[in-house]
Amino acid sequence: MDSLQHNVLVEKTLALQSAFTISVLMVLEICFVVTLAIGVAVVFWVMVRQSSEKIVRQYRKMAQQLKVSVTEPEAQLGGFILSEPFIHGVYRRREMSISVPSKGLQNTRQIETVLKVKVDETSFTWQMTATGLLGGFRQRDSGSKARWVSGDSSFDTVVDVRTNDEDRFARIFHVDRRAVIAKILKGSKATITLREGVLSFAEFGLIADDLKRERIMEITELLCDLAEVAEVVEGR
Repeated sequence: MDSLQHNVLVEKTLALQSAFTISVLMVLEICFVVTLAIGVAVVFWVMVRQSSEKIVRQYRKMAQQLKVSVTEPEAQLGGFILSEPFIHGVYRRREMSISVPSKGLQNTRQIETVLKVKVDETSFTWQMTATGLLGGFRQRDSGSKARWVSGDSSFDTVVDVRTNDEDRFARIFHVDRRAVIAKILKGSKATITLREGVLSFAEFGLIADDLKRERIMEITELLCDLAEVAEVVEGR
């Protein structure tokens, strides 16, 4: 009898030890998973913060160069949701802005940087994109206008143009300007549009480095030049 009781006691002890070991392992696994999740969250937060700081620095530099204002929205959810800064003000006597809209092309979630300048001309419209599948997709919102062809193959093979006044467009975009536009749009995911008194340049991606900032600054000057010409050159 004593031997039987001893065996039962030993079995119970082993069962308790096994259950305790399993419990400890489960707790350790849970702790590991929680620690890993916290670590991933911290790494993600650090990456988001660093990326945001790079973008903010570039916007501050642009605002200083253009002598306009920069707005930096407050971060949300402890910094996990960061709204992009935006520039606004008057440059070369024109209202202008540089921002990242909440929605991109065709109301999709693609991230675009959009540069806009005011033009005192509301009847004249155009839209220029790089040729190809993406360019054709972007031209869906150009009002189904026929493509304008300059006869300059170095331009026509690179740029897809739609406008409501082909003669006026041709007078503005002489060979030198066409070369500049082709250089900007070739191989890019960008669009240059004049519509309802706003001349805009939209391109996928954010301004996070000096190279992209310098490109946007050059295009700001170009858009201001085009705005001046668009106001001067008369229609038919």
